[in-house]
Amino acid sequence: MFGKIMTSRPAMPNIPTIIALSFGAGIFAATHLLRLRDRERLRKACSRTQKHLRKGQRAALGVDLTSYIPIWKGTSRQKVVVLGAGAFGTAMAYAAAQGGNDVVIYMRDKNQCHTINTEHRNPRYLSEFSLLMEGGSSEIRGICTLEDLKVELETPGVVIVHALPCQLTPPWFREHKDIIPHDALICVTAKGLYLPTQQLMGHAILDALDRAEQPLAFLSGPSFAEEIMKGNPTTLVVASDDLFQAVRIQRMMSNFKTIRVFTSDDPVGVQLGGALKNPLAVGAGMVAGMGFGTNTLSAVVVRASHELRQLAAAMGGNPRTIDGLAGIGDLMLTCFSSQSRNQRCGQRLMKGETVEDIQKEYTVEGIPTADVAIIYGDMCGLELPIFRCVHALIHKKITPDEAVMSLMGRRSQYETKHSPKNSRKISFS
Repeated sequence: MFGKIMTSRPAMPNIPTIIALSFGAGIFAATHLLRLRDRERLRKACSRTQKHLRKGQRAALGVDLTSYIPIWKGTSRQKVVVLGAGAFGTAMAYAAAQGGNDVVIYMRDKNQCHTINTEHRNPRYLSEFSLLMEGGSSEIRGICTLEDLKVELETPGVVIVHALPCQLTPPWFREHKDIIPHDALICVTAKGLYLPTQQLMGHAILDALDRAEQPLAFLSGPSFAEEIMKGNPTTLVVASDDLFQAVRIQRMMSNFKTIRVFTSDDPVGVQLGGALKNPLAVGAGMVAGMGFGTNTLSAVVVRASHELRQLAAAMGGNPRTIDGLAGIGDLMLTCFSSQSRNQRCGQRLMKGETVEDIQKEYTVEGIPTADVAIIYGDMCGLELPIFRCVHALIHKKITPDEAVMSLMGRRSQYETKHSPKNSRKISFS
């Protein structure tokens, strides 16, 4: 006879053990979440209560709580070559040097270059500001010969910050394209359009270099050079088709104290916002020159931003870009401040001065840009009444009274149009 076959019954789960493990895991998770909450509360308390204290005062309290506030800082030191030692070129060099980068400014004036290298200030622009960095972590050097420029541009990974006037930019790049490395990132800060070919600045630069793959980025936003040098908190936006190139400029220019840079993947919108606000700022100056007040100026700025949004969308940009720093931000800066050359130009035109006399004193990008804006509007089939009135006033095709009647006498319409699905239905039954 065969023996009995032994069969083993599966072990029953230990219910109390499972409950205990689950309870322990829950306690651990809850404790971890409470620690994260307390850490966030501490961080907020630090920023509220101690950010205004000096280091010695914090130490007197027994602990420097601000050391627990995480602040991200870029760590890569880059070679930066700034083309142009005007006011904005100087401010861009100063901002880049604050991030610990190796910064060089190229100019043609030998005396200006010598003063920058010996006295650490720009004798022609913003001369009251020192170009020395606190702590001596980096300094700004000046060069004034093409041989020196060529040597600086041969540095691997060099970033070129372009700060030349718009109408001089493509000819300069065309003349010196042989010394521009094919892989050098060109950061364009000029806010304007190229009049001879009616192009965006990026397209004009690529045509001048005869290259399609040159890395480009476009830095824009509300930024007066003098206020950057004063250390006033300033926010900018940088756009590129290759977002990682925009991030390079973001890391290079942000110092997390006075300058903060946002990134964008809409170079068309950023370029149009920075360029087309110039003739609108001329229009804002005209409003002031006619003797009108804040009511009129606010109306012009708001409706002008609407036209700017329309044109950006028709040209292939993102209209939401115009709602940001490169659009509304820059437009408000130039329209409401007397520091704006475009705004001052509009005032002077209304007082009877000519465009030719004004442009002998300083560059006004809004004058040539107004011509191109009208061409763009015609190409896209857009009305753009404010752009057209500003253009006509610049060229004295209409009088100020005719401009006012042209804008105020337009047919009545909705301010904004909503889609039917979002409209509120009203029933009278």
